[in-house]
Amino acid sequence: MVLKKNERISKILKEMKTNIKKHICVMSVLLVAVPSLTAQQQNFPKLTGPYLGQKPPGLTPELFAPGIITTPFNEAYPSFTKTGKEFYFHCNDKGGWLFTHVVGDQWSNPQIIPFSNEYKFGEAMVTPDGKIILFCTRYDPGNLNSSQKLDLWWMEKKNGKWQKPKKFGSKINTIYHEAYPSFAPSGDLYFFRDLENENEGCEIFVSRYQNGEFLPPENLGSAVNSSQHDCDPFISPNEKYLLFCVRDQADGFGNNDLYVSFKKSDGSWSKSINMGSTFNTKAEEITPYVTPDGKYIFFSSNRTGNYDIYWVDAKIIEKLRPNH
Repeated sequence: MVLKKNERISKILKEMKTNIKKHICVMSVLLVAVPSLTAQQQNFPKLTGPYLGQKPPGLTPELFAPGIITTPFNEAYPSFTKTGKEFYFHCNDKGGWLFTHVVGDQWSNPQIIPFSNEYKFGEAMVTPDGKIILFCTRYDPGNLNSSQKLDLWWMEKKNGKWQKPKKFGSKINTIYHEAYPSFAPSGDLYFFRDLENENEGCEIFVSRYQNGEFLPPENLGSAVNSSQHDCDPFISPNEKYLLFCVRDQADGFGNNDLYVSFKKSDGSWSKSINMGSTFNTKAEEITPYVTPDGKYIFFSSNRTGNYDIYWVDAKIIEKLRPNH
């Protein structure tokens, strides 16, 4: 099942102390999959149209595909490709990572993806074009002495086949944990780094992509990063705003809240803003995600007792913009 923040990270890092405040984040990967074994999936309904044929939400978050994708189990971390015809999510109770895609005009029965288990994926994300997988793991394929820390990796799809994973270099991966990678359309790489060994919590960084290489990461500074644990950054498709979550912030509603920071004309970031009671509750709200078309914001919350997938019209973001 999807666990609380410190429990999820412990799931990946069994040898780590249980007070590490991060998640095992799960994102989707497109690969040939084996059939699902659950009765619910075998009875998957006929769905046609965008977003699994679901009625688009308004300015109040709603459960995504209740009874179909979001069930009494723990589902989290959805992802769509840019075409809108492939959807990925995670549910341990149903076997782990799953995906469904449009065949003809109908969404297929969700299938289990063995790929993430092969490489022991932590937080994974597929780029909108479906050609690159970003993920973090402590498992180094082929290395029996795998690291006990999370590092960032990537994998490319060529000629319809996924290639072997490659680790980002020492400019990005350090002695600390790097996790929750998110690509901007410009190629810049956003992620968070756990500095807990220095009692500094988690902070958000960006590595600029220039001339075919990633530059040394830049800390996004005090406008974004607080004295608490700042993590799960997701850069919007237009690169105009950054969504992330903060744990135990003074202006928070609960255990973990969603925040937003807007990019200014000079490229700097506005002071982070709690996204308010429309998004946040006394429970945990984590892992924000914006669809490639920029129309919807997805996130995960355990406000009902289980972790569920919610979505909301991204127009709501403008109500939070300073001087909107």
